[in-house]
Amino acid sequence: MKADVFFSACQHDCSDNCAILSKIESGKAVSIQGNPDHTFTRGTLCGKVSNYLARVYSKDRILYPMARVGQKGSSSFERVTWEEALNLISDKFTEAIERNGSESILPYSYLGHQGLLNGLHCGDRFFNKIGATIGERTFCNSTASKAFSMVAGPTGGLDPESFKHSQLIVIWGMNLLSTSVHHGRIVLDAVKNGAKLVVIDPITTSIAKKADIHLRPKPGTDVVLALSIANFIIQNDLADSEYLESHTIGFPEFSERANTYDTDTASEITGVLKSDIERVGRLISAEKVVAIRTGVALERNANGGDAIRSIAALTALIGAWRYIGGGIFQHPQGTFPINRRKLARPEFAEAGRRAVNLFNLAEALEPHATKPISCLFVYNSNPVITSANQTKLLANLCNDDLFTIVSEVFYTDTCDFADLILPAASQLEQDDLMYSWGHFNLQLNQKAIEPIGEAVSNTELFRRLSKALDLDDAELYQTDSELLVNSMDWRHPNMLGVSLEKLNLNGHARLNVGNPDKRKPHLNGNFHTPSGKFEFVSSLSKSGGRMLSAFRQCVMDDTVYDKVDPLPSYAPVATPPGAFTLLSPKHRSLLNSGYANSKSMRASNSIQRLFINSSDAKDLGIEQGQGLRVFNSVGEVSAVAHVTNDIIRGVVAIYHGFWRSHIGGNTVNALVSSSPSRIGQGITVNDTKVWIEPIGSSN
Repeated sequence: MKADVFFSACQHDCSDNCAILSKIESGKAVSIQGNPDHTFTRGTLCGKVSNYLARVYSKDRILYPMARVGQKGSSSFERVTWEEALNLISDKFTEAIERNGSESILPYSYLGHQGLLNGLHCGDRFFNKIGATIGERTFCNSTASKAFSMVAGPTGGLDPESFKHSQLIVIWGMNLLSTSVHHGRIVLDAVKNGAKLVVIDPITTSIAKKADIHLRPKPGTDVVLALSIANFIIQNDLADSEYLESHTIGFPEFSERANTYDTDTASEITGVLKSDIERVGRLISAEKVVAIRTGVALERNANGGDAIRSIAALTALIGAWRYIGGGIFQHPQGTFPINRRKLARPEFAEAGRRAVNLFNLAEALEPHATKPISCLFVYNSNPVITSANQTKLLANLCNDDLFTIVSEVFYTDTCDFADLILPAASQLEQDDLMYSWGHFNLQLNQKAIEPIGEAVSNTELFRRLSKALDLDDAELYQTDSELLVNSMDWRHPNMLGVSLEKLNLNGHARLNVGNPDKRKPHLNGNFHTPSGKFEFVSSLSKSGGRMLSAFRQCVMDDTVYDKVDPLPSYAPVATPPGAFTLLSPKHRSLLNSGYANSKSMRASNSIQRLFINSSDAKDLGIEQGQGLRVFNSVGEVSAVAHVTNDIIRGVVAIYHGFWRSHIGGNTVNALVSSSPSRIGQGITVNDTKVWIEPIGSSN
């Protein structure tokens, strides 16, 4: 029997966005493989996605609408029809609006799906229209993207595929071999061909073990390290004066600020040896063809945005943009001409609409709040695991006056607290258009099989909801074909040679942004800032606290925040006596909380480990494998000690993403609060402080 082959593209919140070929026989997917024609992923899939068919056909999938019949948290549900489910939602929304106003309805979502149709903006039109509270999604990249745009504008920057031409590669705050395996391969190929590799991370990660130089700064001090490297370059007359004169503004002021952090001062603050700071400064200025890639970990502290600004400044300081393979890659979202306004329809939201930062869901759901939430609609997310203050959140989710709807592919910890569960489609069961935050390719995801059971795509879900509420705006009923057309500005110069017709023929297309073997995007400046130059002193600092509209349903942020320093600055975060700084990195086998329920993870995801330096463990009398109580004023978790020198003293780590139902208790977000950063209002979980007590004996 001849099989049909469809173009698929990974929907997960991962920078690599793998290109996939799905083979279908008699309406069933029989195999998937990487698309060898894709220039970035080059025919390989990560270990998670290579087993994607096991998820599509898993017996654990949610296939029908289910309504709660027991107490919240009891996991007791019965099957209902779609008509019954939609009528129930309509009744509850109508009741909430009549009793507490439309802002008593709160949507909660993020990038459980990354598609332009079924991802970030899929519900925005609907919720903007009905008057619901705006959900601010600052979980990731809100700070970094805003900070980078303040100095360089919304530029894609250095092409990840151009790293093969780099002479020095700096990976800052990212375990590249776990979170971007395809770019990791490009970087390692460059190293084999003679490039030097510097990794800056407090943890000795897999990529750090391959580095020529590994610096391990204390969390939150990266801005000081970058400014000190810059000061070393300036004081030793190693900067590119011609590039600075022609293509930057604010260098004298930046130079003065950097001079605050000589290598002695920086060494004391960061914990990095003075000689190592100077060594990296010499290396960066000598090599010139320097490529920097920053990870999301950098932004997750109060100084994160300033770290991004100061690190980006290094590439302008040495004129790295003059060379193929020189510059910094932070996030390419400004390079993709996405019609976000057409997808989200922010004009539906009146001025002054209430907004809630979704990371702070626990606080928003307080039963006695001035403006209580009556209905919570969760899709593309698992808030019990991904929001702050887990203990308080669980208590508030149990409120009987709160009606919670969860749309999901699998039964997650959040489903325990749902009143109604809706079955969501897998990626093979829907059409979509996928953009990447790790390369410059656009991909078409073709619907390859019919949805299993009664699962529906997010686009179909919100069309059904619009009908159930008798909404009459045509925009709410656009077909997937219409949404594909409206999702991009196809006439934008970056889309020259890219069309839906070509995507249907090839599955993917590279944006018209230049050949990675020739590309020098900022050779002559051309930064998308008000000045057109790299801005050491940001002219946009007055609005630096505001988040980009993409993170708040495309509705502009008119909140008045505290003033942001036009120059990168450092504000120390004190660690109380006896406390440790807690990091919560991503696990290589998970995608945030995704895949925690996979068979391959079940053997290991029942144990929550705390990574602690061997000297710290000795001081506390902690032995390998010993049970621990980890706590602070927010909450506490149980963990098992993993004693290692792969983490610096004074810092501990617990992986983010494990489920409560698997480990039998609280996960790491029970320890983190929701304090936002100065720039872009991003999360600051890496400022979390905890205390540790050993319990029992080691195993």
